[in-house]
Amino acid sequence: MRDVAKQAGVSLQSVSNVLNGRTSQMREETRQRIVQSIRDLNYQPNVQARGLRLQCTKTIAFLTIDPAVRFLSDPFHVAILSGMVDTLRQQDYGLLVQGFHPDQAGGVFRRLVHQRRFDGAVVHLSGSPDRRAEHIEELASTGSPFVLIEDRAEAPTAACVLADDRGGAAAAVAFLQAEGHQRIGFLATDRLWPAVEKRIAGYEEAIYAGGGRWSKVWEVERETVEGARNRVEAVLRDDPTVTAILCANDVLAVGAIQAAKQLGRKVPTSLSIIGFDDFDFAQYVDPPLTTVALPGVEMGGRAAELLLTYIQNGKFDTPEVVFPTRLIRRGSA
Repeated sequence: MRDVAKQAGVSLQSVSNVLNGRTSQMREETRQRIVQSIRDLNYQPNVQARGLRLQCTKTIAFLTIDPAVRFLSDPFHVAILSGMVDTLRQQDYGLLVQGFHPDQAGGVFRRLVHQRRFDGAVVHLSGSPDRRAEHIEELASTGSPFVLIEDRAEAPTAACVLADDRGGAAAAVAFLQAEGHQRIGFLATDRLWPAVEKRIAGYEEAIYAGGGRWSKVWEVERETVEGARNRVEAVLRDDPTVTAILCANDVLAVGAIQAAKQLGRKVPTSLSIIGFDDFDFAQYVDPPLTTVALPGVEMGGRAAELLLTYIQNGKFDTPEVVFPTRLIRRGSA
């Protein structure tokens, strides 16, 4: 900056004003001279040094605690990240992505959130409610803003972006009951994700609210198409009276459809299957997947917007945003 100031014949403050867009009170000839000196000297500001000085890194983090090795290829994470990036790039912000395995989340997670490498974070946590509460408390202790995906927190630096998972599951069950189904099961990943907890709760409440007396929750060992197919094959062999399955997400629903075909159960006349999330591939499944649509891209974008508002104003414009869900009828139910 000193070299630029010397060549342009101006003060260091004038160079700083140009670099930070504060030129409304500057003569155009002076601004152009500074810009030309920056080009001639190929000057690139040290973003890290500037961030330390101004306590602003121009970086937002996406942090997740996820046991899956391929957590970045999870369709829900892809949707959240897409929405975040689309919002952040319009404001010249970068994105840091960090995934933690539950076994390493304690110390490594604690160190990262206290290093001030980002101005705020969008956070998607798995784990027991007590374990998630510990991580949320750790985040709150840093004083930096964060937005939880599909979970809640009581802290002045916290906001939440949620979907109506409970209502979406209830709507799917009500639809199946109206179609005459009485033995409706729920195929779940483990209950360590808050959204899955809410979907199971909505399913169980709706079963009994609709007059049903039978409910079952089957968990898969691995959140994959193959894991779901194997689990559903075993379930249907054990109890062929099941006529409908609501799945915790669309990946599991694809596995359920494959299991039905393997056993000669025609979908949807012999077995109805409903997914959750409405991932991009859902409409291309055979038969096309009936599912509860969740606006993942919009959720990610709104989370980023909340953080940018906090960074600019020192507070969130709202502490909680809840997106509605809706049942998309296709060919599997």
